[in-house]
Amino acid sequence: MQVLTRMTRMVNRMTELRLGTDDEEARRAIAGAAAAVLRRTPVAPRLRVVLTGPTLSAPVMAALIAALRSLRETGGAIVVEAEDERAKAALVTSGLDRVFALPIGEPEPEPDRETFAGQPSRSHVKSFLRSTAALFAVFIALAIPAARAQGPAANDPAAIIAHVVDRNPDLGTYQSRVHIDVKMTSFPWLHEHLDGSTYFKRPNNFEVAFDRVPGYAKGFEKLYTDIGDPATWEKRFVITIVGTRPFEGHQDIELRMVQRVRGMIDHETVLVDPAAWAIDEMEYHYYTGGVIAMTQHFQTIEGHSMLASQDASIDIPHVRAVAHGTYGEYRVNVAIDDAVFTGK
Repeated sequence: MQVLTRMTRMVNRMTELRLGTDDEEARRAIAGAAAAVLRRTPVAPRLRVVLTGPTLSAPVMAALIAALRSLRETGGAIVVEAEDERAKAALVTSGLDRVFALPIGEPEPEPDRETFAGQPSRSHVKSFLRSTAALFAVFIALAIPAARAQGPAANDPAAIIAHVVDRNPDLGTYQSRVHIDVKMTSFPWLHEHLDGSTYFKRPNNFEVAFDRVPGYAKGFEKLYTDIGDPATWEKRFVITIVGTRPFEGHQDIELRMVQRVRGMIDHETVLVDPAAWAIDEMEYHYYTGGVIAMTQHFQTIEGHSMLASQDASIDIPHVRAVAHGTYGEYRVNVAIDDAVFTGK
């Protein structure tokens, strides 16, 4: 089937692109359409992609995700629709039907400059969003269930981290829905709700795709590309065992981590449950005196201990906020195409 590469019409500022099943040409058409829309509408561009063929191939899926990221940097969006029921089913199965969905209409207006007069600077608001997003990304990635260790609890940092890294070998993949509420408890009292899909594939493929990202949070999703994992901790931190600390009725091992190359953070505190080798809490202590803390809880899904919820408190200069995330609609050990992961 021939791919239709022309952007065919404008509907309420939304450009439409119709695609067939020629994968290579479709990839070029998607990239070209996204670039053209950005040139013509640099703020909040909209692109509708209609799949006319029976399949949603891996190359096309990867091209759509890459284009979505580029448009979202300026508050834009991509809507994907499928004319064939088989392609529509592929969108639903992958969870991308909600990621690539937006009612047709005028783009969300940018806040007037006067709206933020006398409020914390835009950089402070972005700092708040960046910190919150990064924390949730850390904990989503670390929430992949760890295997239960045999024998006594580890008594040195390397052994503890090895247990945390030693993920459950029966978990090959999962996908789930994530819902995050972020509320500033200081001026300017921002309150944002984000919905998205998360994907994991062993050994270390991880992706978060939000259904919608507000214009003032452009670049939000890219924060998920720069999150370390426990396997790298010993190279990046000097780690010591502080002792134990009570956490919700049981005793956790408390680790103190100091960056080998000094950054903004004075030290991090990590609470590890020695019964399950799960990370219950992390605290980030900044040189400025600010503190960000997050806790998490788990649920059992098909015999796996999966993330259920997270709570964060942010108290840094100029910004105070709380955040709550919930996770559900899990599908474990299902086929997830590598194209979902954008090679970050």
